[in-house]
Amino acid sequence: MTLASETGFPLLEKRSSQCDLQLCYDHDAIRLYDLALDTTIHVDFVEGALSHRQQFGGGRGQAIAKAVGLKHGNTPGVLDVTAGLARDAYILASLGCKLTLVEQSPILFTLVEDGIRRGLADESSRDVLNNFMNLVNADSVLYMEHMDQETRPDVIYIDPMYPERKKSALVKKDMQILQRLLGKDQNAERLLKTALDCAGKRVVVKRPLHAETVGNTKPDMSISSKKTRYDVYLVNNEL
Repeated sequence: MTLASETGFPLLEKRSSQCDLQLCYDHDAIRLYDLALDTTIHVDFVEGALSHRQQFGGGRGQAIAKAVGLKHGNTPGVLDVTAGLARDAYILASLGCKLTLVEQSPILFTLVEDGIRRGLADESSRDVLNNFMNLVNADSVLYMEHMDQETRPDVIYIDPMYPERKKSALVKKDMQILQRLLGKDQNAERLLKTALDCAGKRVVVKRPLHAETVGNTKPDMSISSKKTRYDVYLVNNEL
């Protein structure tokens, strides 16, 4: 009842044809159901793509690991201010980083919280999820502005909503659902500006490979994978 009142989502006993997006409490997980696509998304740290990537994704050789500065003798703490479905956070946690996740949407926060609850009960994902130090439902800019500067994170990680593609068929269904839930990202520049004032060593912004940078601040370097680019902004002359 509390979640329904906070989000404006109806509280339903079963899926309905009356609502475009519905949060469903199934027997095994909490799922977000999209009526138009007739499909659901949920957070699963135990099985599926995340588990496979954890095992076979390339370890510290991955672009995301290089972007946050993971290397021998350096395992930075990371503040993920756009937690989303926590997929990138889980990969970084699997590589040893201590993560704090901030998510403004109470719906996504609920999905991630449910995924963590189930993942901590499973031996295969428990150790990794113990690196999730904190999960916060808050406005990320306000969260960063009120952080204690003495304990600011080494790295702040930002994954803004990707710009819409002209060929919508190329967009995965889970991304279509998130775009419908969250709308267009209007906050990326403000997030970056605030992060640059708060990060201890660097800020990393995830972008589509050929997308423009966020705002007018140019990154110090970019690290790319097949479809993704990580723009890296160094703070305090970090090498």
